[in-house]
Amino acid sequence: MNSTTTLTALTLSICLASLLGCAEPETLTASPSPVEETQEANLLKTGLAGRIRIEGQPVDFQSLEQRQAHYKVPGVSLAFMRNGQVAWTMQSGVKDVTTELAVNEDTVFQAGSISKPAFAAVLMKYREENPLDLNADVNTLLTSWQLPKHEWTGQEAVSLRRLLSHTAGTTVHGFPGYAAGEPVPTLQQVLEGTAPANTSEVVVDIKPGTRMRYSGGGTTLAQLTLQDVANEPLPTMSQRLLFKPLGMTRSGFEQPITTNLSNNMATPYDSDGSPIKGGAHTYATLAAAGMWSTPSDMLKLASNVRSAYLGQKTDWISQATAQEMLTNNTPTNDAPNVGIGFFINMDDNGKILGFGHGGADAGFMSQLYIELDTGNGYAIMTNGNNGRQLITELEIRLKEALGVGYSEAEVKNLVPISQKELDQYIGTYTVTKPVIVDVVLEKTTNGFVLNALPYVENEEYFHEGGGQFFAKNGSSVRFEMDNENRLVEALVMDGNIRGVREKE
Repeated sequence: MNSTTTLTALTLSICLASLLGCAEPETLTASPSPVEETQEANLLKTGLAGRIRIEGQPVDFQSLEQRQAHYKVPGVSLAFMRNGQVAWTMQSGVKDVTTELAVNEDTVFQAGSISKPAFAAVLMKYREENPLDLNADVNTLLTSWQLPKHEWTGQEAVSLRRLLSHTAGTTVHGFPGYAAGEPVPTLQQVLEGTAPANTSEVVVDIKPGTRMRYSGGGTTLAQLTLQDVANEPLPTMSQRLLFKPLGMTRSGFEQPITTNLSNNMATPYDSDGSPIKGGAHTYATLAAAGMWSTPSDMLKLASNVRSAYLGQKTDWISQATAQEMLTNNTPTNDAPNVGIGFFINMDDNGKILGFGHGGADAGFMSQLYIELDTGNGYAIMTNGNNGRQLITELEIRLKEALGVGYSEAEVKNLVPISQKELDQYIGTYTVTKPVIVDVVLEKTTNGFVLNALPYVENEEYFHEGGGQFFAKNGSSVRFEMDNENRLVEALVMDGNIRGVREKE
């Protein structure tokens, strides 16, 4: 979703673990007692493994604490929802390594791009009480700025509906934020890409309405539009229209963070376990990335949208509004599908199975998901740049042990490879983007161990055929050959991180 640091890009591609173990407990039945709810929470503290399993090999499991230590993620907070109500919460680790203060259910994290559906909910609630055309060109609504003309001006509207479903053709995927002491731009400066903004200008380079392309820049344009129309900043609007009505007492769009939330906030950490320089970043782009929250609060948002959608509870927003939010606005039913703010999980026939959103700010990773029919779901927040891998393992565990969600482990087959063939790949490769690091390969029986210190240590890759290798986190490595000399000249990780082989 949003950009974090450049180090994250490498780590997300190649970091995962060696797995040691414990036996997998049995799945629990529905509607448990309080004792069983504790048992459910404990299931998530054991039985974690990478998302890739190898056919015919036993799976070794680790505890949550072990996985946190491996990924250098100090703290995890999780809330579990059953039948539309928060059933239990679970926390592990610390919100700050120096103070060693433990994470609790009220500890706030930056929610990253989960800010987007929260902002969408504010906008839709405002629309219920005030005239606001979701299909109008935003330039007819804006008063403080205008979107520059583009190839399709006057033909296809850059509308709020399209901006909030990432179908408006706008650029700029995400935002890295601003460290403490750095100047923070206005929304207009962000949209124009002028100093002190640290991202490029937001323009339209795809015909609006023709395809889905994720754009935090588009959400930022939607934020400015709503603020212009309402003549009110998002932080106060969100308190009045969203947080207070839903009892989301541990949430806010204020940047910097308010005192009542800062007293129990998590410190963000980089991929190597170091505190993010400058602390929690400030996001001028509040709607795209600026919300502070807790897992329980985020589930309150999702649950109320679901309840309104089903007509079970409409004292916050109407059923029509909720159904509009969960109507796919992308041109096809091929994933990813987006309504207004939320990503929608649909089956092959277009039926909605659930909805949610992920989040990534500097040093924070989050995930929110709820099933439409059952009202079962979860929200997970972490204070480490490697939190995405840990969240994936927790989501697989939630599906395996409790039957909630959609994440499943992938089973791959090992393909034998001769030691002679392996020899041609072994060596040292130099990566220069997104960071400068040496990638060192050491031969194993059916692949190699990869080190890219300090970011990756002893990650094992396995041969799956055709010179392709995989790690248990889903990362992949392929090799490029010098066609003239038939020698390996480079490796490519996950299709976009390239390392050139050092000459011997």
